[in-house]
Amino acid sequence: MKIAHSIPANKTEKLVDLAIELQEFVDQAAADGESLYETEKGILAKVLKMGHLAINRLLQRQGDGDLGPTVQTADGVELQRSESPVERPLRTVFGEHTFDAYVYAPGPKQKIALRPIDARLNLPAGKYSYLLEEFTQYFCVEQAFGQAADAFQTVLGQKLSVDTLERTNQRVGEQARDYLDALPTPPVKEEGEVLVATADGKGVPLIRDNAQAPPVHGPKPSRPGNRRMATLACVYSVDAYVRSAEDVVAALFRDERERDATARPQPCHKRMTACFPTLEDAGSEDELLIRGDIQAWSWAAEQIDQRRADGQVLVR
Repeated sequence: MKIAHSIPANKTEKLVDLAIELQEFVDQAAADGESLYETEKGILAKVLKMGHLAINRLLQRQGDGDLGPTVQTADGVELQRSESPVERPLRTVFGEHTFDAYVYAPGPKQKIALRPIDARLNLPAGKYSYLLEEFTQYFCVEQAFGQAADAFQTVLGQKLSVDTLERTNQRVGEQARDYLDALPTPPVKEEGEVLVATADGKGVPLIRDNAQAPPVHGPKPSRPGNRRMATLACVYSVDAYVRSAEDVVAALFRDERERDATARPQPCHKRMTACFPTLEDAGSEDELLIRGDIQAWSWAAEQIDQRRADGQVLVR
């Protein structure tokens, strides 16, 4: 495979120069009596800059993706190489990058079927790296998308639009059910003494039109607001935690006599799902409302059937 870009010798030196610059920055901060807060911010900025350069170098070392004028897929389809390398944008946790590489399609002006460099690096179909998408979701799951975008920019110095975060969340969320269904049944020897099943309702802020239909139970409320109720179900096992009456009282009032928290048994193989009420086709142009709590508890019942051992105590 050909090398798409010549790699100047100073590329490695430049990355090393940034490391030396970081070391000099820390030494100078110590000599000037700089606060930890300002020094830590400066270190993070320089580390992100080093990461950006390192990713650029990684991409430059991939070559140009030229596999010859044509390639044949496993299905016997012949793909033709593009006339020239195609620019590929990419965004990682370190910033924006681009690289040029040949791509392959069934014919001119047809949809690209193979990107050799993408395949080698396991790049996503879109612009954003998997790690970047993963990081964005850490911010999105606990706060509104606008607040998440602000927090992401504060930490990593990159501005992402609310639309980008919403689309990423929707696409990643579509994989959750398949992932949950594909999880193997936990080995019996790894389960705790007690199997626990629990559920609760959670109001989820939504666009007003989506919040109003379908209802959770019965007719729509007169003032629906912008929330829909989801039912969260959880199944896990845990060893018994024997406590005296005094221990329970101490825990309730956060008394200092409470036993060391590390001694408390930890949940094993904790699995959760969340279900909105859904409308399903019932035939003859009718729709059937399936409540979220019924879906959640049906899932929990399946988990119990799969995981409960003979004689195991069930708490729900």
